Amino acid sequence: MSTAEANSLLQQAQKVATSKGWFGLGGPKYEEAAELYSRAGNSFKLAKKWQEAGEAYLKSAQMYTQAGEEDDASTSYLTAAKCFKKGYPTEAIQSLQCAIKILKSKGRLYPAAAQQKEIAQIYENEFMDIENAMNAYEEAAEWYESEDSKAQATNCSLKVATMAAELEQYQKAYEIFERVAQASLDNQLTKWSVKDYLLKAGICRLAADDHVATQRALEHYQDMDVAFGSTRECKLLLNLAQAVEAGDQEAFTTHVFEYDQMTKLDKWKTTILLRVKQSISSESDLT
Repeated sequence: MSTAEANSLLQQAQKVATSKGWFGLGGPKYEEAAELYSRAGNSFKLAKKWQEAGEAYLKSAQMYTQAGEEDDASTSYLTAAKCFKKGYPTEAIQSLQCAIKILKSKGRLYPAAAQQKEIAQIYENEFMDIENAMNAYEEAAEWYESEDSKAQATNCSLKVATMAAELEQYQKAYEIFERVAQASLDNQLTKWSVKDYLLKAGICRLAADDHVATQRALEHYQDMDVAFGSTRECKLLLNLAQAVEAGDQEAFTTHVFEYDQMTKLDKWKTTILLRVKQSISSESDLT
């Protein structure tokens, strides 16, 4: 279909939505208008006119809402969001928020959480807005948790922890990593990830710059998971904690380098460890 046909459908929809009926009888036919707006949206989609398509689906959602058809309204909002994701992220977020409002009102928290996660991903990938992304992931995690969707909740929580550390909210980060590690111990599918969660938690502990609390935490990690004490991750954390307490930046760098030679550190770990290293230098300058 051409955009001309899509525009014709929009005009028809608007006419139906605002009709007065004969002699004041009858009135707007909201469902019919909603269907016409949806057809217009489909036509715009085929023409790859994403903004126009999204706007048409929004109109469709509004008409369905007027008709009391909230499920159809929610579907139209989600379809609008998919169109707006093709270059119009702000409008995509707004459409998703409208859909989420309906889903939550009906107690459908699992699909609401999925759409909240979509919002988080848009903030993260389109706007590079870590704080809003973190907050959205956190809400999604809570809703997944309330629906007993443990795996989905954990995935979102780990995103929260990662972003919290990037924002220097280290306590929030290590508390989440520690909680996830504890919960993963008795699960055969996730047990293998425990040492990585504890490594991340330990790095955040180091960044929080509380030597006594860090030492206690490292002891707790070894009590929590008896296998952790024999891992390279545990050895690294113990060595780094000792170097930080001694104010020995060179030893800190050496331990990180040696670990990285065997197990490549990812960008996130490298970034936080660099902050810790720089804090050693700053503390040394003050003494």
